[in-house]
Amino acid sequence: MCGYFYFYLFKNIFLVTSNPVSINRKPKLFLTFLLTSSFTYAGSNLNAQNGLIQMPDGRISEDGSWRTGVNVQSPYSAFWSSVALVPWLEASGRFTRIQGIEGFAGNKDYGDYGDKAFSAKVLLNSESQYLPAIAFGIEDFEGTGIFNSRYLAASKQIGPLDLTAGYGKKRIDGPFAGVRFRPTPDSNFALVAEYDANNYKSDLEAIKTGVAKRNKGANIGLEYKWGWLNAQLSRLQDGTPAVNAYLSIPLNKKEFIPKIDEPPALTELPVRPTETQWKNDPKYRRNLQRALTKQNFRDIRIVLQGNQLLIDANNTRISKPSRAAGRAAHLATAYAPFNVRELKITLRQAGTPMLTYEFMDVNALTNYFNGTLSRESLAKTISINYASPTDSVDASLDSHLAELDQEKSVASITQGESAGELAQLNLDTGTLSRFRVTPKISTFFNDPSGVLKYDLHLLGSVSARLAEQTTLDMGVTASLLETVSDVKQKSNSDLPHVRSDVAEYKQGSRFKLNRATLNQYFHLNSGLHARASAGIYEEMFGGAGGQILYMPKSAPFSLDLAVDRLKQRDYKGGFKFRDYETTSAIASLNYRMPTQGLTATIRAGRFLAKDEGARFELTRRFQSGVEMGAWYTVTNGHDIQSPGSPDSPYRDKGIFLSLPLNIMLTKDTTATGSYSLSPWTRDVGQMVASPGDLYARASRYIQNREHDDGLTDFGDLDDGYARPKPNSLFFQQPIKDSFRLLGRGTRDVFSAEGINKTAIGLGLVLIASSADKSIDRKAHSAPSKRTQKIIDLGNALPWAGLALSGALSTYEGDDRLSSTAYAAMQAGILSGLTAETGKWAIGRARPQANQGNSNFNGASTRQSEHSFPSSHAAVATAVVTPFAIEYDMPLLYAIPALTQYGRIRSREHWLSDVVAGSLLGAAIGKYTWEWNRNRSKNQPSVTTNGQSLQLTWPIP
Repeated sequence: MCGYFYFYLFKNIFLVTSNPVSINRKPKLFLTFLLTSSFTYAGSNLNAQNGLIQMPDGRISEDGSWRTGVNVQSPYSAFWSSVALVPWLEASGRFTRIQGIEGFAGNKDYGDYGDKAFSAKVLLNSESQYLPAIAFGIEDFEGTGIFNSRYLAASKQIGPLDLTAGYGKKRIDGPFAGVRFRPTPDSNFALVAEYDANNYKSDLEAIKTGVAKRNKGANIGLEYKWGWLNAQLSRLQDGTPAVNAYLSIPLNKKEFIPKIDEPPALTELPVRPTETQWKNDPKYRRNLQRALTKQNFRDIRIVLQGNQLLIDANNTRISKPSRAAGRAAHLATAYAPFNVRELKITLRQAGTPMLTYEFMDVNALTNYFNGTLSRESLAKTISINYASPTDSVDASLDSHLAELDQEKSVASITQGESAGELAQLNLDTGTLSRFRVTPKISTFFNDPSGVLKYDLHLLGSVSARLAEQTTLDMGVTASLLETVSDVKQKSNSDLPHVRSDVAEYKQGSRFKLNRATLNQYFHLNSGLHARASAGIYEEMFGGAGGQILYMPKSAPFSLDLAVDRLKQRDYKGGFKFRDYETTSAIASLNYRMPTQGLTATIRAGRFLAKDEGARFELTRRFQSGVEMGAWYTVTNGHDIQSPGSPDSPYRDKGIFLSLPLNIMLTKDTTATGSYSLSPWTRDVGQMVASPGDLYARASRYIQNREHDDGLTDFGDLDDGYARPKPNSLFFQQPIKDSFRLLGRGTRDVFSAEGINKTAIGLGLVLIASSADKSIDRKAHSAPSKRTQKIIDLGNALPWAGLALSGALSTYEGDDRLSSTAYAAMQAGILSGLTAETGKWAIGRARPQANQGNSNFNGASTRQSEHSFPSSHAAVATAVVTPFAIEYDMPLLYAIPALTQYGRIRSREHWLSDVVAGSLLGAAIGKYTWEWNRNRSKNQPSVTTNGQSLQLTWPIP
């Protein structure tokens, strides 16, 4: 059928869109037109992925596109959202209601069955002149899996037609095809037709909902696009109408609304004083300080030292630090005395110095603001660094502060700056203290008493600055409308109830003291900060603790450690506490990848419910400032509360969104709206709300400094210039190289030498399998606390090693180290992929399943049947091997030995599984080390003897 379908399409292309004579005369020109014309229109299908109507296609949406909408196709209705996180990855999620099916049998309160599904699509090949776009996707990989599918699809644009063909398994059952016809590239309309390969008879309660009558067949639809608005009206094979309406928001657009109400940096040209006038008459310094105050600078300190002017201030409104520094610099060039040749501006965050901008040539700065110097030239005269304690201007040096403090005592009350904050009221005292009243909403899903529970409340917050770096933060909530307290089902979690008793907290009182913490901040050195806190942290916990943050100047990562002694609060929200207390200790690594604004975070340590493990986060920051991300937590807390089970304990996971409100306003603001969604409210892998997280305070300064040249919107100008692209080795190149290596490695395995080595490896695995049962019998007893810590450490080592090798691969100070780390990262990626593929293909039962060591079920999706080989052992050994070989340090293999012991002792794997994984990792590690070593030998190098340069390029 697919063959006939495409024959029909190609036949009609020539009949409808071409002239036979012109084709004969200029066939090459016509073919080039068909292959290169830009008609491509990417739309979302009913399953929230880029596609046709029901079927996916071989494309993903444009990088940074965020789509969110609703669709109806009886008996299904869904709210969905998708985003192109990077140019080759699209992730989506949807919440589907199934009409006529009870969510909980016999429970009328909950309503229709609700299902959450998460999907992902990876672009394997971008479309070129002759090759199609090819994508691999998985639908509903997290959740109940009732809509689960895996597919491979290819799409090719030919003139106004976008052709798609693919093959799927599970719900998408077999081959599918489709076409999208767009008359002209700028047309708002498009026609869509597809062959739907879904097996609807396998859907949940398909007979009861009537969807079992829907067969495979043709669907047709009409699409309309107007700006961000998109709609599709379609008719399915059985005559059922379907509607899909959504917004498509380009998150990589810097701003959506022009800043027409933004106050100009300079409203008048003042008379500049001489150095003598500046020193003798305080009005000149006062004029500059007043001008800075109008730009929402606070805690302003100005000092003239010779020919250098120092400005030290906070800015409470402007979102980009570089833009704030530009405003201050622009005013300084207009108000500073004539003798000033250098300018140094230090930006503070709530009293703590964060970034220092040093302008070595004030004349160049003036020329830039006058439009006679380019940003590229200006950047060469500016140094941007993390502030050190010595950069801070001592208040005692500024004798003028006392006079200005009298002016600051006049307070003002303003309405909230955004619709996102509704009727927020701000009390601005002119200092760094503030009072706010803001409406908030919390949502909870999937309780048997109702699919959605919510809590709408007012939050009144006070942040009072008591000293230089000392604040008192307080918050009081008043519940206006909530349904969470209606929940009747109690938590039956075996873990301490650190989050799952949320209903009891909502039932406790309508008025609560939500936060009352005393925070002392310390600026220890450049890029080194600390915090000490005590008081009520959040609705459920109070205590005392601290945090230390390290931000290296020339490395794209930061490290922090937070330790808190906590006690659980009572339900009423006063000053009483319950019996439960714990110590939480979380170490975090934030690695900012050099491309696409990605940040990978690993948080490891002891969580609220005394479980130990690691939380993995991936965040994308788009050009607009919007941040999206997801987290997944693995700990030793076996939460078997539904949807968890003894065989597959629940892992805490979710998605989050941070939305800078300035992109929707006509005036800049630092205000942001944030939202996070977790499938279930559970106790495993939970963290306490930080009273003043140091990385959160510093992140916008870090990201702004590292973006391009650190001068984004400096001087309110969008005048970027072409710069060398950042090193993309960490994320893109290793994956490309890994696929290249995988192909070459597969070929080498079937060589004579490869067959011999493989035979030896299989022999060692067979020998180890003879001891599987006897070793497993010794592991039957429950591990002691000390042994459990070794097991947990061993489980974390492979992923910590992979992250560390990724970080070291971008280190520029030692080529040998970075090259070895790059080989280690490649080895970790390849061994992990290979081991996971082997697990799925072989399907060996784990020791915990108590089915013996010879139970195999190929292509199994059950975790209990993913034993051979051990991916933990493979990755741990693979990451270590390049370092062990390069530096001749065989003792490094003691590190993966901890992982090997832990996987056997915890009965996750048989001895032979661990041996196989270790051999696999060692082989791949050695292979990647050799490949990178040979490649570096064949690369060009430049040497000098002090008098001449010599280019050497060995021919392989």
